Amino acid sequence: MQTIAAISTPVGVGAIGIVRISGDDALKVASRVFRTARLKDLKDAVPNMMYYGTATHGGVSDKCLGVYFKAPKTYTGEDIFEIHCHGGIRIVQEILKGCTEAGARAADKGEFTKRAFLNGKLALSDAEAVISMINAESEAQLKASYRSMTGELSKSVFAFEEKLLDAIATMEAALDYPEEMEEESRKVAKDTVTELCGELEKLLATAKTGSYVKQGIDVAIVGIANVGKSSTLNALTGKDRAIVTDVAGTTRDSLEERIEVDGLLINLIDTAGIRETDDKVEKLGVTRSREIAGSSDVVLFITEAGRDFDEEEKKILSSLGGAKVLYVFNKDDKPHAKDDRKGVFVSAKTGAGIDALKRAIVDSVIEGGVDFSGNIVTDSRHKDALSRAYFSLVQARDGFDVEPAECILVDMRDAYSALGEITGSTADENIVNAIFSKFCLGK
Repeated sequence: MQTIAAISTPVGVGAIGIVRISGDDALKVASRVFRTARLKDLKDAVPNMMYYGTATHGGVSDKCLGVYFKAPKTYTGEDIFEIHCHGGIRIVQEILKGCTEAGARAADKGEFTKRAFLNGKLALSDAEAVISMINAESEAQLKASYRSMTGELSKSVFAFEEKLLDAIATMEAALDYPEEMEEESRKVAKDTVTELCGELEKLLATAKTGSYVKQGIDVAIVGIANVGKSSTLNALTGKDRAIVTDVAGTTRDSLEERIEVDGLLINLIDTAGIRETDDKVEKLGVTRSREIAGSSDVVLFITEAGRDFDEEEKKILSSLGGAKVLYVFNKDDKPHAKDDRKGVFVSAKTGAGIDALKRAIVDSVIEGGVDFSGNIVTDSRHKDALSRAYFSLVQARDGFDVEPAECILVDMRDAYSALGEITGSTADENIVNAIFSKFCLGK
């Protein structure tokens, strides 16, 4: 493959800019741009050692560092040379231009990681985790992505593939010797398929938690006017994000904020107070509030401590259907009658109970928090592939006692193909290209 080069740091002014070169001619290309007094020829560079020198192209020169990584023990599996220069926009662009004029091709998006996959340094799911790590906004996203990037998911799926492939081979061998082998091969294959069904079922069970890790928990703050919805949002975020007044109907549209609790993103949506109104704009806000409540993972139903639900609140609660509702009794700092209702008692004014409310939000969807000691399916593509593999294996398992071997093998091969889409062993070019098109240049 042709040697490639790209700027691997964000475009803009910064302390350091890195130009990365990968391929068989990495040293040859780098030698046209980078010089160091330590070496007569850059081909004599000691791998993994930084050299102080000068990068020059056209009328631009910069004192910088260069480092050589020798194949195959590199990120891409190819020879790599990196030039670490000052982070000015023009400097790195000129150095890159010098590399392309020296014979390198400008890299496509994600091409360094794509080459790592093609050269067997990463499974496809490991490579996808790289972009997930780069885009991670929360501790939970970062932890899950790191675990996947280090190969934990791919190791499990590779093991599934290996077991399934052995079972397929056993079944296919029995087709040639049906009288001698069919009964025993069916038993062995059925045991393997049954075991894999259980393993995939356990892995797929993590997908719900995985969606919360990846997307965050959508939380709608709902209630009648003037119970303290906006004050609760402000207390949760620790800043005056929403306007708070004594005038009913102040919040007329939804307002969104994000916080992080136990490493998870919580997407808070403050909605307009739900009440009967003739105001056209406020009425639109009330309609939107109901829609948001219906599509959220959790509804924080804000009411006042020490009093029963009024008729309007009862109507709202009845309209929420099967939504997961967490009752929040606000204004707990004021004197009130004894209140034994289940929920979280808070004072948005003083901040009392707010930490308990944050904890309750997480526990309402993931009791005890996220367990990162095992695999968590966070990627929708992986979930889809695992679901198809599971469905095919269930079909095969249920067919062992009634279907001919040829029909069972069709389902087993379909399952193997679906699993291979995760590791990359059966992924076609369109899937691979679509994945790496999401990467940034230089990665």
